Amino acid sequence: MRKSFHIATLTYLLSAAAAGMAGAQGTSDCDPIEQLACSCDSAGIGPVNSTVNACFIGDVNTITANQADSFTARIFAGINWPVKLDDRGRVMPGVPDYTASLDGSWTTVWETWKSTNHIFRTDLPPLDWDSDVYPLPAACAEVDVKSAMTDVPYGDQIPNTMQPRLLDEYVNPEGDALLDRNGVPVRYDVIFNKAAYDYTVENKLWNAHALDQFLEKHQKLSLPEGHWIKPPEGRQRGAIILKSSWMVMDKNHDPDKFHKAWAYITPVIENGKLSHECQLKPVALVGLHVVYKTQRFAKWGWGTFAHADVAPTWNEIGETTAGVYADGGKVPQWLFFERDHNGAARLNRPPKEPTDGRPSRITSFYPPGYYAEPIGIAKPACSDTDQNFRCFNERLAAGFKNSPLRNYRLHGTQWELLNSDGRLVPEILGNATMETYSQSTSSCQTCHSYAVPEQSKAPRGTLDFLFTFNRDVLQRSTPLQSK
Repeated sequence: MRKSFHIATLTYLLSAAAAGMAGAQGTSDCDPIEQLACSCDSAGIGPVNSTVNACFIGDVNTITANQADSFTARIFAGINWPVKLDDRGRVMPGVPDYTASLDGSWTTVWETWKSTNHIFRTDLPPLDWDSDVYPLPAACAEVDVKSAMTDVPYGDQIPNTMQPRLLDEYVNPEGDALLDRNGVPVRYDVIFNKAAYDYTVENKLWNAHALDQFLEKHQKLSLPEGHWIKPPEGRQRGAIILKSSWMVMDKNHDPDKFHKAWAYITPVIENGKLSHECQLKPVALVGLHVVYKTQRFAKWGWGTFAHADVAPTWNEIGETTAGVYADGGKVPQWLFFERDHNGAARLNRPPKEPTDGRPSRITSFYPPGYYAEPIGIAKPACSDTDQNFRCFNERLAAGFKNSPLRNYRLHGTQWELLNSDGRLVPEILGNATMETYSQSTSSCQTCHSYAVPEQSKAPRGTLDFLFTFNRDVLQRSTPLQSK
């Protein structure tokens, strides 16, 4: 059960040096749902540290690698804040609870945003933003929810303030699956924030005919850009798109290590076979893409996070065998790697089929020169304003020290270098739980620039870097395909 208390009553102050972002103090024109900095200012809420806060503003000041990563880390903190509950204990979609404790587990703000399952429903309109229930496949609707939750030993540690997620996607864009230590595929879900949702609904982009007409008139999609401008121009939260990856939990997983949720899993794959049409299962967040659009990131900022125990880097394989790092720290039991795992797939090889049943064995790739410091080597302590990449993660962990969210790490932010030759920084970026088998060549923005209507001669970027409009509206492909 969540406890409540006032985190701070100090005056809200974030300097540009500490925040790496533009800012202006203000107490008007603020909407808590948008989580703009002025909302926290007017509510008297201060940051836990220079990275962790319930609020963040709409755009960065200037763009450097540190400022882009700092902004991405702040967005992660803001969207992972506990969501506010109404008098009946039900979630208020998108509304952060400024007085919430950061102890234990909770339903986050982003989990109350709308999944593409809620938005793109064949010929049906999207569900209302404030809707907290949605139709399920027949097999899932028949699940005995109470019994399924009771059967999980740590079920009382999993937030139960909203309807369980529906997770029906289990292959990545290349058609490959990531199998956990039990040989069970990781699941994926794509989520829109309110700005992205409103743009889609208001322009009826969920309807193939309306989307075709929109493109004929405007030539391309252009989701809202976030900005931070003094009145009368106003302030605006830009579009944020998330892609989450979830591992199905079993009795051997430590619930304190993971951000958890309940989810309908369909179809259910066990021992390499389809065993049930649908079951309610506890799931653990293992990866999160945070993609946001601002005036200075007109082609989006592409940030990605993963659980700290997903997989070793190539250089850590030897230390994994020894069980300890060079600084004496204990090597974790990796979620998707075990040196002598009987029956495991060959290193960094995808399964032949999603139902292969052989656990994946992968390494985690960091862009050369981007993650600048060796892992497992003693390093200087970080100050509260240190802009070193490692320090963003240390502050995230410190801010969420009493929550499983302490175990999630920023792996990088890709963005287009402005006023130059259009280079991407870094040029390569991927997530071990999503771009699993193409991490060393993955480029978020480059790949998504090919989001165009299929079999058309439309220029790159026509669908504003979002494949979901082609897949879920124009093509209506099977639910096995990912974003």
